[in-house]
Amino acid sequence: MGKFLAALSLLAMGCVTTTANAQCYSVYDRDNQLIYQSVQSPVDLGQPIADAVSKRFSAGARMVFTPTVDDCVPVDKTGKPTPLPASEPAKAKR
Repeated sequence: MGKFLAALSLLAMGCVTTTANAQCYSVYDRDNQLIYQSVQSPVDLGQPIADAVSKRFSAGARMVFTPTVDDCVPVDKTGKPTPLPASEPAKAKR
């Protein structure tokens, strides 16, 4: 019985750790507009977060992260739109 409880405790701790790692990362610009949101961190969390966010986005940007991922709709307004390549006219088969 003791081994069963020990195994159950380890399993429970593993579930708690997994749940604790689930985050929703939201980045707002200086005008408080949402510019990035994802379950993936947009910056290296090993650095000071304020510095990393300023480097990746812009001065005045701030990141908020919450443990709720159910309504974490991906948003990325940071990329510049790229034009579609011009298509070449199709050559007629002979």
